[in-house]
Amino acid sequence: MSFVHQDVWHWQIAAYLFLGGLGGATFAIGAMMHLFEGCDRKVLSIAILSAVGFMGIGTIFLLADMLQPMKAIYALTNPSSWIFWGVIFINVYFIAAIVYVIPLLESWPKLKPIIKKIPEPILGLMEKFNRAAALGGATSGFLVAIYTGLLISAAPAISFWNTPALPLLFVISAFSTGAAFLLLLSTFSKEEKSHEIASKLEQLDAGLIVTELIILGAYFNFAFFLPTGARESAAILFDTPMFVIGFLVMGLIIPLMIETYSIFFAKKSHGSAKLLLTASVLVLTGGFLLRYYVLHAGLYQYPW
Repeated sequence: MSFVHQDVWHWQIAAYLFLGGLGGATFAIGAMMHLFEGCDRKVLSIAILSAVGFMGIGTIFLLADMLQPMKAIYALTNPSSWIFWGVIFINVYFIAAIVYVIPLLESWPKLKPIIKKIPEPILGLMEKFNRAAALGGATSGFLVAIYTGLLISAAPAISFWNTPALPLLFVISAFSTGAAFLLLLSTFSKEEKSHEIASKLEQLDAGLIVTELIILGAYFNFAFFLPTGARESAAILFDTPMFVIGFLVMGLIIPLMIETYSIFFAKKSHGSAKLLLTASVLVLTGGFLLRYYVLHAGLYQYPW
């Protein structure tokens, strides 16, 4: 029996999976916090614009990988392809983001005159449907985040990917990176309520990291009972220092320790903000490493 590394999806697709999940989750979490908690509108507008940027850059990486015309035409016209549905989710996401973020930009004094140049009927509609756009964007953001896992789990030839645990792992990881990015931005907010928002975000992220660790444990436990290719892929990951140290230790365990310390013991101070900034950067780095090494460990299994 022999194993061959897949050579179809490289770092560009890992970047797309990471940025797509990050962009979708950032919009979803930010919009929900705005609707139900209230937050700094300036910071929120930066978060949404950043999320749109992440999604746009990620889409460019996807298109770069799909430069083969026949491959692209098949994927984009075939409803049984997850890329087909991903394009729909992403288009809805972009439309909702534009409708949602433009009224938020009025909170920036320098941008307000530019926003006022938009015809009043159009701006009025955007403001009227702002909550609906928030809900639509949050929903499409969630769908994009989970679709990034469904995209590669639909590969039956690679047993390590072909499991329902992978989409669940990716969506939890996406929301963890989204919470971490919003937490990073909240450390720069000067509004009094920002401390309360940061506290809720770190609690959310800590809970998501714990959930991610549980899913990882189940995923690798099942991998050792799946076909031989899945076991070999799991072994490759555990023998890869950047996966174990870079992702598991630096990207999950250390941020969880920092956030746990901050939640229960640290007083809100400049030092605490630096700790949260460090945790956020580590979570974001770990999110990319997870996707990169899961793709790297994809193996085709041959009976000879």
